[in-house]
Amino acid sequence: MRWVGFRPRHCLTQTGRVHLVRGYWVCPACGTGCAPQDARLGFPAGQMSVGVQHGLALLGQALPFGQAADLYHRLVGVQVSQKSTEVWTEAVGAAYQPPVPTRYEPGPAADTLFVLADAGMLLTREDGWKERKVFAAWRRVDGEDQPVRYAVGAGSWDAQVERVAALARREGSRRARQIVCLADGAAAIWKVLTRLWPDAFQLLDWYHLMEHLDTVVAHLPDGAVWRTQQQAALLAQGYRPVAQALARLARTGSTSALQAAARACLRYLWKHRSRMDYPEAQRRGYPIGSGRIESAVKQVLQHRCKQAGMRWKAAHLDKLLAARCAYLNGDWDVACQQARRAA
Repeated sequence: MRWVGFRPRHCLTQTGRVHLVRGYWVCPACGTGCAPQDARLGFPAGQMSVGVQHGLALLGQALPFGQAADLYHRLVGVQVSQKSTEVWTEAVGAAYQPPVPTRYEPGPAADTLFVLADAGMLLTREDGWKERKVFAAWRRVDGEDQPVRYAVGAGSWDAQVERVAALARREGSRRARQIVCLADGAAAIWKVLTRLWPDAFQLLDWYHLMEHLDTVVAHLPDGAVWRTQQQAALLAQGYRPVAQALARLARTGSTSALQAAARACLRYLWKHRSRMDYPEAQRRGYPIGSGRIESAVKQVLQHRCKQAGMRWKAAHLDKLLAARCAYLNGDWDVACQQARRAA
């Protein structure tokens, strides 16, 4: 390296703008210059310190970028731009790789592992409304539920296999005594979950099942009473008495519309009959409703990315969602370290 001389450097830090002068060298072969003192002081390339970058990203994953920049200014007293907030939030998301046990590591202990799946729609600039798949997983150890962790993916459900498998491995799928999968009636979701865990305890979301029963209730004069009876039967005995009640309505219903609705609901029950052991699920203390995955869709997707007027480019959206998962999963420091290494 060839000594050039002293050169000034300006860097925006959490305490304001810093001005310093440090030695500068140039490689005679390639002409690349460097200032070794920058690395010793912890100054990254660019005009912002690591603390400012990661502080902006932390706010950017939770708030619209303009609001995040304004809030950072009000909290820290450092003026930053909306674009800088966007850049550094996406940098953290692009670098985030959840820590997952390797093939040689057993992973954490779990008595029961719960895996839930659903999807939400977000507005993109390229293709209009597009789905983003959301997965939630948590483990139960000694009767206590551990924190929920999330993963988000784009593309088809078949493309999500490795993503949900990695999430489950992190939560102890290799050591879990029982894996419980819960989702709505979408065939594509159950194809993925069954492929990964064919012996899992599968549960059809209670609320989606009630929606199908309500198509029959709408044609009954005493529908509310009938619905209450079927709910009690499902919780006490499983799907069989409800299937029998629907079969009777399909044969002897007072109107053709009622018979058609009963037949459609009966087909739905028969398709998912192995996923409706609600009495056993209650006995074991398993959730039978998809409240946690619905909450995950709201937390990860909608609260941040489905506000008024928001339209996203797919590449930017996926980086932001990754940053959001890093925060919600408790991996924010890990993601920031990964982003710093990637830079």
